[in-house]
Formats: sequence, structure tokens, C-alpha cells
Amino acid sequence: MNKKLISALILVFFQAYSLTAWSQSAADNSLLWKISGNELSEDSYLFGTIHIICQDQFKMDERILGALESSEKIVLEINLSDPNELMAMQRISMNENFANIQDAFEENQREAIDAFLVEHYGVGLQQFGVFKPFALSSLILVKILPCEEVGSYEMFFVEKANEKSMPMMGLESGEFQAGLFDKIPLQQQLDDLGKMVTDPESLKEFEELVQAYLEEDIDRLYTLISQADIFQEFGDILLEERNRNWIPIIEALIREQPTFIAVGSGHLASEIGLIHLLREAGYTVEPIN
Repeated sequence: MNKKLISALILVFFQAYSLTAWSQSAADNSLLWKISGNELSEDSYLFGTIHIICQDQFKMDERILGALESSEKIVLEINLSDPNELMAMQRISMNENFANIQDAFEENQREAIDAFLVEHYGVGLQQFGVFKPFALSSLILVKILPCEEVGSYEMFFVEKANEKSMPMMGLESGEFQAGLFDKIPLQQQLDDLGKMVTDPESLKEFEELVQAYLEEDIDRLYTLISQADIFQEFGDILLEERNRNWIPIIEALIREQPTFIAVGSGHLASEIGLIHLLREAGYTVEPIN
């Protein structure tokens, strides 16, 4: 599997996790927010991504490009421009000692997943079972999408950084993100993975998520994703702790130079979201419509 595909897919389940009610007016619906005030010498920007989307739905307009142009650094959740980070991500996508998890699935789910992988990739769980569930989920989702070509905001920003020779950094490491799944029971991850293939509602739910994203409705994104059992139980480690850890990093970055920060869009909303936390820290955070 090529590096670009892995780096684009492996983050999909960090798209948006919000578990605290938070509401704003429809006029404030936006994926792009300006950070100013609190003695900042120049503005910085916060942008919400969706980690995988059909290319014909990929949204890139003058607002976003303008914010990029006026920034001097690009910051993602993970620095995907770092070859060492990409190599580490490939390594941590695999089970320890390349153990195969195919026998850990319920029989009907194992058969369905195996058939799906064989149909779309030519090989099944006998080969792909060495991947951790979150990596397998990404491989499955990209083939469930109703399109042949998928887009990645993260890889778009990596290309922009390379094109403009802009420095790039990550708010955390891929190893840290992957480690979060070690705190979630394996059987729960396998069951969620099996439902992606056996439950026809899976695609419908993802399409609703994409529609909310295209409408830049971060409240709706919250509503949809907060219904997932895994995030009701583990949202504190998947979202809240990470958001709070990011705030001092973001503060240091935006005080140093104008910065474009792109993270999963679900990290924006809610009382534990980045918008609210930055405002609590004294910054003015305004939507750019």
C-alpha cells in the first residue's frame, strides 16, 4: 500500500468527536475561523477538515486559500510531510508481531469482511488481518464511498506546504493517535468494523455526515457523531483531552507567526471544542463565511 493512501486514510476515525451540547446561530456555520486578539500581532486561522471525502465533493474556496496565503506555517493533527512520521504510521497500523485478528471476529462479520476485501483488493483477512481495526476500517470505508476517486484535505495541505516551502508541524504524533485505540476494547472495535460491512445504515450515516460537512454545519456534525456508542464511552480520550492538550501548543504557535491550523471538524464545536477553549483563553474566534 502506498504512503499517500495510508496517510490519507488512517486518520478517518478522528474526524469529529463531540459529546457536549453547544449551539450557535446558523449565520455562524463555518469550517474556517479567524483567531485574533489577546495581543496577537497577526491573525491565525482554524479550519475543520473531513479526513476522507469523494473528490467531487472536495470543498476548497477563496476563503480557505486566502487564509493559507496569509499564513506562514501549516499545522495538522499529525505532520504528514515528515517521512519518519509516515513510516511510523505504517508500522503502528499493524498488530504486534503481525498477529492476525481474523479469528477474533464473529463468524458472519468475518465472512462479510473477508468477501468485501477480496472483492475490492484481491486479498482478504488472511493478509489484511495483520492490520489493526482502525486501519482496516479506513481500507473498508474508502471502498464503501460512492465514488472512484477520494480526496484528502490533509494531503492537499501537505502539497500546499511543499509548493510554497512553508514549514509544517503536527499537534501530536501518529503513534499517540493509534495508541488511543489501545484503550478501547478490541471486541468493541471489531464489532464496529463488522457493522460497516453488514449494516446498510453505515453508508447512509456517513453520507449524512458528509452533507453536514458540506453545509459547514458543525453543530449538526456534533449531533450525528455524538450518537455513536464508542464516543459516548470514550469521547474524553478521543476528543476532550486532546483538545485541551492542543490549546497551549496552538497558543505558542500563533504568538510566534500567523498559522493555519487544520484539524478534524468535530474538534471545533462544543464547550470542550477548540473554538470555545480559545475564547476562554482570551482570543477572539470568528467565523469566516
